[in-house]
Amino acid sequence: MDTGSGYLMSKAGQAGIEVIVNNANKDSELQYEQVLKMLEQGIDVLVIAPNDSENEIKCVKAAKEKKVPVISYDRLVSNADADVYISFDNYQVGVIMATYLAEKVPKGGYMIVSGAKNDSNSKMIHDGAMSVLQPYIDRGDIELLAETWVEGWTRETAYNFVSEQIGTHGEKIKAIICGNDSLAWGTIDALSEAQMAEQVQVAGQDADLVACQRIVTGKQALTVYKPIRNLVEKTVELCLALINGEKMESDTTIYDGTYDIPYIVIGVTAVTKDNIDETVIKDGFHLYEDVYQAED
Repeated sequence: MDTGSGYLMSKAGQAGIEVIVNNANKDSELQYEQVLKMLEQGIDVLVIAPNDSENEIKCVKAAKEKKVPVISYDRLVSNADADVYISFDNYQVGVIMATYLAEKVPKGGYMIVSGAKNDSNSKMIHDGAMSVLQPYIDRGDIELLAETWVEGWTRETAYNFVSEQIGTHGEKIKAIICGNDSLAWGTIDALSEAQMAEQVQVAGQDADLVACQRIVTGKQALTVYKPIRNLVEKTVELCLALINGEKMESDTTIYDGTYDIPYIVIGVTAVTKDNIDETVIKDGFHLYEDVYQAED
């Protein structure tokens, strides 16, 4: 697990919770071994950000056999019946990106560079984006020129895909939705190399520092800010509740492929050149001087 792990350890410590953190570095077998070891150590709650939405069911099963409650953190474990899923509103991330781009570019050629297919968040983002784009496509206003899923969320793969599509579609490309800001980085590099960056609107998510720098210089149209602090603080609350034997309840549930489980939804915010000061900078997510420094 890496999303906010340092802050999670700090907040949990303040609440009197000892945290054991392991990072499997995108290795499902290693993640399973780490979970088994933590269960042997006698943990009270398993918080898991699955490397693979399908494979990590065995991690949840192992915890349940030990009667250890499970929080599916940031990404959903499929078909596993975790006690609770907490994440950002990933569907809304896709809606925000597509809505913004459709307002800016209501007609023309679009591409979608989605994240890894084995990451449940990728599909939610894609579905949210398509819910907005499909009516435009049906009317013939927007043409979906190409789309792909990028294994491992690698920037280089995004760069190669977009470079190839530029060779095929050229100036028909008017807007690109990217699964995150790293994929947007590779996308913009490919557009810049073809001298098309100023002609194509690109949206990403995560509010990475480099993406924020690109936004204030006009190289990226939009990112979606996901306040990790809110995710972590709510996760600590959930841990305490589960340790105390409380049953998880939520107004929202999500279908994991087999079960409907409680879903704690953390809100997200569109970030553009117009509101970056009032969002990521005001929250202290990035410093003003870091965002507005000259890009290399």
